Amino acid sequence: MGAQETSMAIFIVEDSAAVRERLVEMVSEAGGMCVVGEADNYRDAVAGILDTHPDVAILDIKLADERGSGIDVLVEAKRHLPGLRGIVLSNYATPQHVKASADAGASYFLDKSTEFDQIIGILKTLGEGGQAPAARHRS
Repeated sequence: MGAQETSMAIFIVEDSAAVRERLVEMVSEAGGMCVVGEADNYRDAVAGILDTHPDVAILDIKLADERGSGIDVLVEAKRHLPGLRGIVLSNYATPQHVKASADAGASYFLDKSTEFDQIIGILKTLGEGGQAPAARHRS
């Protein structure tokens, strides 16, 4: 985001339609940001991110398909868009998932079951230029 009034572009990767719809709703209500694309699987996520060049991707760690996880999507997308920032979400907040997210270049790792409501605040922090040096688990 520059000094002009531009929206932060967000791409959502989530295999649950209900969670994806809730994320779109949250972003739409927040102002200053917009959803530029959505995907529920690895292939569509990578293609969509590379096509839309979002500022931030919100990625569920576990996707329904066998091709890859949200972390795999982030790794592949960042190969082409190194400035892409990622927020990884999971219902399984293990130390291994947090480390894998950090290794993939995620800015934040959030536990969906306890930290879901923090997403908009984190997006606003990222939009203001805040960037974690590695995936930060928020609790």
